[in-house]
Amino acid sequence: MLCVRDLYLHYRTSRGAVRAVDGVTFSIQRGKTVAIVGESGSGKSSLARAITRWLPRNVALYSGTVSLEGEDLMKLSDEEFRRRILWKKIAIVPQAAMNSLNPVIRVVDQVIEPLIIDGNINKKKAVKLAIELFKYVGLPVDFLYRYPFELSGGMRQRVCTVMALISNPSILILDEPTSALDVLTQANIMNLLKKLKKDRNLTYIFITHDIALASELADWVGIMYAGQLVEFSKAERFYSEAKHPYANLLLSSVPRLRKESSLKSIAGSPPSLIEPPPGCRFHPRCPYATDRCRTEEPPYVELGNSEYVRCWLYG
Repeated sequence: MLCVRDLYLHYRTSRGAVRAVDGVTFSIQRGKTVAIVGESGSGKSSLARAITRWLPRNVALYSGTVSLEGEDLMKLSDEEFRRRILWKKIAIVPQAAMNSLNPVIRVVDQVIEPLIIDGNINKKKAVKLAIELFKYVGLPVDFLYRYPFELSGGMRQRVCTVMALISNPSILILDEPTSALDVLTQANIMNLLKKLKKDRNLTYIFITHDIALASELADWVGIMYAGQLVEFSKAERFYSEAKHPYANLLLSSVPRLRKESSLKSIAGSPPSLIEPPPGCRFHPRCPYATDRCRTEEPPYVELGNSEYVRCWLYG
């Protein structure tokens, strides 16, 4: 349904270009969930911005191919992309969604705004649709007429989900949808996302730093490190047999319920995206690094069934 090929998004700064997204490639089937997992600063949110064209003014490089159902979206003008694609086919629940609501505008006016702006539906019908979605996500209807500061964090997260769903998109990008929420609210949001996926056959790109949380929703897992996807695999194989050393160390840092295992940490810190190390970007922290890893960038190594890993251990 969605194919991303050699996608680049670099930001211009006084110190040099920040290589936030540096040659990312993956694809996703209709009704499936791809979880993009990585440390803070690895480029996950920038990947979401690159797909949806939520670009800042200091873009130094933006190129690649983003195809939706066979149509190359990169060839569309900004106006055509906004009018035909954004919110209607691809919607996003941004990071820190709880703070994305305007505190001085009632919730109902913010929820129905996309429908009113496009002029495809009158306000009465738009409010009726908002009421139906509020009931669906488990929010009291009267909360529509409150201000955002009157809602709890979990409620505001659901409101932002409703705002993304109001135009009935087929792909939903979720950027850290459970961050800053308590464990119980986090579980409720995850159950809601599972329900939406089942009832509406939604396709998700689920961005998170929590590799354990990703397992609840993911059909595919993409591991992002220093602006690159270093492994892209089916979830059922990834959680039992991750290939990339970084992916293995991430899994080793999470407690297991069904088997005993010693927890491991990852030495060092993520590299600068302005001056990433030569060769494999993980080699300064990798316990298996060789001289080749330090000088040559690893290629995409196909694992079959659209899976791949970028590591000289398999190249």
